[in-house]
Amino acid sequence: MSNEEEAADAFGVLADPTRIAILRAFAEALDRIELGTDDPMPVLSFSDVYDRVEIDSTSQLSYHLEKLDGTYLRHTEEGWQFTFAGESIVRLFLSGAYAGAVEFEPVDVDGRCPFCDAEALRVVVDDLALLRECGDCGRRMDGIQVTPAQIRDRDPESLLASANANRLALFWQFRENVCDECGGAVDLEFQERSADSPLEWTVRGRCRQCWRVVHGPPSIWLATHPASMGFHWDNGIDLRTLAFRDLMGRLESDDWRTERVGEDEYEITYRLDEAELRLTVDDDLSVTRTERVRRDSIPDA
Repeated sequence: MSNEEEAADAFGVLADPTRIAILRAFAEALDRIELGTDDPMPVLSFSDVYDRVEIDSTSQLSYHLEKLDGTYLRHTEEGWQFTFAGESIVRLFLSGAYAGAVEFEPVDVDGRCPFCDAEALRVVVDDLALLRECGDCGRRMDGIQVTPAQIRDRDPESLLASANANRLALFWQFRENVCDECGGAVDLEFQERSADSPLEWTVRGRCRQCWRVVHGPPSIWLATHPASMGFHWDNGIDLRTLAFRDLMGRLESDDWRTERVGEDEYEITYRLDEAELRLTVDDDLSVTRTERVRRDSIPDA
């Protein structure tokens, strides 16, 4: 059986609201489990499941449990228990990830458009991507994936902060060779941007297993490197709480920049007033050298 057929069979099992309700019952049991128990994954007996799910008969429940068995639930001597796939799929349901677009009113933000220099920037959400948009030229930039659960119950500032925290964590995880979606290994590649882009270089990360792709300026990828975190902290900046607009402003102002210094070697510079941090990296973002300098100590060319 091909992978496509296996996937079609597995997803087809979920095409019934009663089976979703059964998985939800296991998630509710997991949510109520007490800390310190020997088995962190709850086991529900047949009667436990029957009491928790609205269903007409025990025979119907047996039928649905049989369909879920092996893929989303496992049957043990004590009862029924989540599989990894079962817990993962019910989390998608609970978070509303299947629900599509979510309402978000555009929010005006400070800064100039890097393409037309107009002070007409706003943050919008389109197809679950958080973007900056210029009200004058209409260009969009800085797409950050957001989720329905992330948007709900948050004001605009809180959403921007959560998106920024997610972005930094995502680049750190990919840089550590771990896909945030599936845990698979990651390949990184430097890419030169197009001539009309305000940034010269970007790094593309791609998961070998699920094909998730992440891309962004090298300075964003390495912002959470210990040398960068320490440098910014020593100069009064906690990068974990740096606002979305400030993060992008540092890129546009050239305070964070990347230059190619060898065939497979790049220098990433972070500048704060007269202080600079320089990271020398190879083409997979491995840091080979760090250097702090003061700009007033740099000799004139």
